[in-house]
Formats: sequence, C-alpha cells, structure tokens
Amino acid sequence: MPGSGYEIARFLYCSGLFEEEVAKTYRHVAEITRDANIKCLLNYIADDSYKHAAMFKALGGYLTNVDRSVFEDCEKVLGSLWRNITENSRRIRGVSEIGDQELLKLIDGLEKFEGFVAEEYLTVLNVKTIELMAQETGLPIEPYVMIFEWVIEDEKRHEQILKIIKNHVLHG
Repeated sequence: MPGSGYEIARFLYCSGLFEEEVAKTYRHVAEITRDANIKCLLNYIADDSYKHAAMFKALGGYLTNVDRSVFEDCEKVLGSLWRNITENSRRIRGVSEIGDQELLKLIDGLEKFEGFVAEEYLTVLNVKTIELMAQETGLPIEPYVMIFEWVIEDEKRHEQILKIIKNHVLHG
C-alpha cells in the first residue's frame, strides 16, 4: 500500500493507466457486441473509465514532478492485478466476435473486477491520498474528496450496469 507522496503519485498514475486499459477493453467489447442496448451500456462504462484515467494521471502528475517514464512498470506498483488486467485486456481486444456465453463469462469477471476496484479506491485513494495531499502540497482537499467519492460511486454503478447486461443476455 502506498505511503509516501512519491508512492501515492505512482499509484495514482498507474491507476490511470490501469483505468485506460479497462476503458479500451469495454470499448472493444461494445464494438464487437451485436446488441445495441449492451453496446450503449458498455460504452457508458468505457467513457467513465477514460474519465477516471485522465483524472488519476493528472493528479499523480500534480503530486510529484517525477518523469512519467518511471511509471512504465506498473506491475510493481499494482501487483498481479496489473498483469491480470493487461493480459486479459489484450486477449479480449484480440477477439473479433463475442457470443452470449462468452459475454456472460466476461461480465462475471468484470463484475468481480469492478467490486475490487471500488474497494481499492475507497481504501487507498480516498484515505491515503487525501491525507498526503493535505500534508505535502497544501492543496485544498475538499474537491478531491468529492471526486474520489464520485469515482467510487461510478465503480459501484458499473457493477450494477454489468448485472443489467447479464440479465439482458440471460432473459432477453
């Protein structure tokens, strides 16, 4: 778990890259899905994930002036979660068609992922980052508390959307 300002900045920046990978995956699945309703819902999640990515990367850059090339190996920062999501993301983006059974399997995995991400952001970002921002930067923390809360709400909403998609696939 991150502790110093530098570690927090690395965590934030890598979280941004992570969210970007997730967004690309959602966007790709939306593109190869035939159902217009599912496409719309997956694109909604992708848009949110791109928004989260931009915010995390910007905030990580604000907290420290370290060159972005230091963050290339995010697996050291995020652990096996990074490796798993990047490997699965690349595998999924290599698929050109997706049937209902494959989509259901993918949705199951994404539901677990969204729950984990919401919990991770809640504990690490909301608590540690805000404390350090207040101590090290003098940055007014209220807007960021609100933004982190919104990101967590978005992640929980993504879980709900995935359940809606799953129900739609199962029951038409």
